[in-house]
Amino acid sequence: MQSTEKVTYLSADQLEERAAARIREAEQLPAGETRQHALRNAAQLRSYAAMKRLLVPNRPASGSKAEA
Repeated sequence: MQSTEKVTYLSADQLEERAAARIREAEQLPAGETRQHALRNAAQLRSYAAMKRLLVPNRPASGSKAEA
């Protein structure tokens, strides 16, 4: 039996958290290609988060019920 890699989907908030972490990492790096790569990656993650917010409909809170 062949094992498959489990795919994890991140929420927009999780993507934003990862972007912020990449920016914090970039601040610790000296100027150069590695730092630019980290900043580009952070921008890409923020872009993905913004797109996800546009595409995913707003869900009601998990504890609330819709009233009819």
